[in-house]
Amino acid sequence: MSFESGFRFFKEDLCDRCGICFERCPVLELGKDRAKQEIEALIKGDTGASLVLQNCVTCNACDFVCPQQANPYGLILERHNLAGRTQGLPYIARFIFPNEPENMWTTTRVLMGEDELKLLHSWEENLKNPRKEVLLTGFYNNLLPYIAQTSLLDELKPAIAGSDSMFGIGEDAYRIGFLEEAARLGRLAKQKFSDMGIEKMYCFMVVEASMFTDVLPKKFGIDFDFEVDLLDNWILDRLKDSKIQVKKSLNMSVTVHDNCCGRYMDGVLQDTTREIMDRVGCRVIEMQHIRENALCCGWAGTVPTLFGPTSGNPVHTLLNLLQSLYLRLQEAEATGADALVVPCPGCCAFLSLIKVLTNSRMEVYLPIELVQLAAGETPVHKHDERAWDILAVTTNLILKWPFSARRFFPRPVDIEKPLPQAGRGDAMRIRLLGKLYHSALVQNRVSRSLIARGVKALINRYRVYLETKKRKDR
Repeated sequence: MSFESGFRFFKEDLCDRCGICFERCPVLELGKDRAKQEIEALIKGDTGASLVLQNCVTCNACDFVCPQQANPYGLILERHNLAGRTQGLPYIARFIFPNEPENMWTTTRVLMGEDELKLLHSWEENLKNPRKEVLLTGFYNNLLPYIAQTSLLDELKPAIAGSDSMFGIGEDAYRIGFLEEAARLGRLAKQKFSDMGIEKMYCFMVVEASMFTDVLPKKFGIDFDFEVDLLDNWILDRLKDSKIQVKKSLNMSVTVHDNCCGRYMDGVLQDTTREIMDRVGCRVIEMQHIRENALCCGWAGTVPTLFGPTSGNPVHTLLNLLQSLYLRLQEAEATGADALVVPCPGCCAFLSLIKVLTNSRMEVYLPIELVQLAAGETPVHKHDERAWDILAVTTNLILKWPFSARRFFPRPVDIEKPLPQAGRGDAMRIRLLGKLYHSALVQNRVSRSLIARGVKALINRYRVYLETKKRKDR
């Protein structure tokens, strides 16, 4: 079967239609016979009633369980690619494209303080200078720039560089099937870093690191001539050789969220996170779904709503997001752990969002924050505050939806240009919404309790709807 885009990641000649990919999917968990039917239908192009395309959260677990290494996730991406090129994307998807004025990075900056804006500006400037070593911030990391405000990174601070315009080196474009854009961004990044003379790249986020080491070389044939490592590995090495000293054992229980891209790079991040926790005195209590079988944080729960008959409805997208996020948070809460440790800043931002919306008592930490605490340093820990900021920019996007074109075709991203500025009207509304969400009117026990009850009720009703629909489809 040929695809106009020219990308063929799925290896049909290796696939024996066993269905294990969808049978062992942590989201679908289909019976053997239905799983076989689903893979056969996807191969034939019969996508109209596909449970996979309606529910896939792009966690890529199917690729890792496939006994034939046929890359079934690649087949899903190819189908999304075809749909995206023919029908475009719904308005709400502007949230993730950095060249759209409504993107989450531009709009969240409206609510950031000068200290964070200066950090972001300095990281963008560092991309213009030749360097042998770089700590790449990561685009979702740039929603939480305050996490870099720590003495633990003093050695690397002159080398911190990054820009939201780099779009995760094409990771989000790849994840939603915009394969041509992912390839183009990968080639631009290769040229950019070659011109800078980089020899060693540390990455704040496994998202970008895995694009360098796994996705771009293996899927698109784009190789990089510098060494790539994770910031988490750098931190662990310094804990091991006592360059970072543990001054007090934290003596707390934690549960670890293994994010989707952590399956790449031979799963090293999963082990690194747990070893860091052990060295700072945290006891890990595992969730039901971990490591290669882990559930997505929920952020990618929006992906299946970008295509198909309900793709123009932002309410459907947001409900799918909320229920996906809450599913992972509930699994973490069920462990009884003191805190949820999230190695990915993107997962951290959105799990913090569902935490505040459901008024959960479970604290959400990045590994580096717990290392700071163990080293006797107080982290700039304001994930809850930033979650309300993200809610403000999301609300603004929803308010604009009835007055905007329902669909669009994303334009190519220019990694050399800064993000577009938020429009005057957007900035005004976002600041007003930010003030409301941070005000005493919302931030009090009664209001927070009512919001949590309402959100949980919506999620529960939506889950009943999804289960009923799933049974009917089966």
